[in-house]
Amino acid sequence: MPELRLRASGLLAPTSAGPRLTVSLDLVRLRRDASGRVLGSERVSGSAADAAAKNVALLLTEATARIGGALDGLQSAVATIHEWRAGADLPVSGRSDLLVRVETAGGPVVLGTAGHGTPLDLVSAVARQDLAVLAHPPAAEPPAGWRDRPLILRPAPAAVLVAGTAFSLSSRKGRRSAAQLAGRRVLPALTIRDLPVVPSGYDRDDLGEPAQASTLVDAGRICPPGRWRDGVPLGRAVWDHDTAACGPPPIVRLELDGPDAATPPNAIELQWCVEGLQRYHSDGTIRVHCVARPVDRPEESFVVVLHGKPIHLLRHTRGLTGPRSAVYGDSDITTRSLVLASAAELEGAGHAVVTVNS
Repeated sequence: MPELRLRASGLLAPTSAGPRLTVSLDLVRLRRDASGRVLGSERVSGSAADAAAKNVALLLTEATARIGGALDGLQSAVATIHEWRAGADLPVSGRSDLLVRVETAGGPVVLGTAGHGTPLDLVSAVARQDLAVLAHPPAAEPPAGWRDRPLILRPAPAAVLVAGTAFSLSSRKGRRSAAQLAGRRVLPALTIRDLPVVPSGYDRDDLGEPAQASTLVDAGRICPPGRWRDGVPLGRAVWDHDTAACGPPPIVRLELDGPDAATPPNAIELQWCVEGLQRYHSDGTIRVHCVARPVDRPEESFVVVLHGKPIHLLRHTRGLTGPRSAVYGDSDITTRSLVLASAAELEGAGHAVVTVNS
């Protein structure tokens, strides 16, 4: 029975003559051995590619219409639909992602999400978020006393901390440290899981290894590092038709869970990340610029710069609040908002530098 894999990608950019849409399609048929390892592939054609092309175009045109209607400065929208078919006539499993880049007065912002639903589900997931903070120029000065207020990292900036922590535990040096710290509680009761890239219904990766969720941090305790094979974490290998070889997934999927926390009424919420600036540094720190605002005065936005080691910042988590959201960017991360200590407490513990970019 043939196994088909489809990738449909699209780019839509507004121009003076109207939106310009480009769509590319790649449909391959895989060949596996008895162990489940992919041995080869060939490009094929089929009606599935035509349907995916239409869905990508729908996703992009709807996203630019709805988000462009709410915000000026929309520059581009990129979408990809991934489909896996165990047979030509069998149900489709897959995942889609959407990235919309908007130039704002605070800097360029990327609104990204991913999911298993229809294209319109993805557009709604982005469009229903509170985008009003991006529509107004940030103030040069923050509100008085902001450094003593607790911080809330909404899903977009929270995802940077989750990804940075996962990177620090999965690098070669990080795996050695994780092995030494295994079982030790270094965080509050937070759990970080690494999810397989294969969709539901598939239980093996392209090297034939079991594709299961692995836990990096379990209720605050570091877990022993997982095994690797051929330079890829076990269960995460993805076949590349152009190189005729397996490699790591292009995008890592992560999930954060933790205890509930109430939203502090006087909090400063870091809403969106400003793009175009280096986030992850070789010394293990992150530096993320965020459009922020007081919860009690949401019209007064300003730009906060948060600098520190992700795992140290997560030590100051008081809990999670709000709905779960899928944030798509350099990683595919499902998280709720993080309630953190104040900027003054973070700096007092020596775990961060929090400044205002005026």
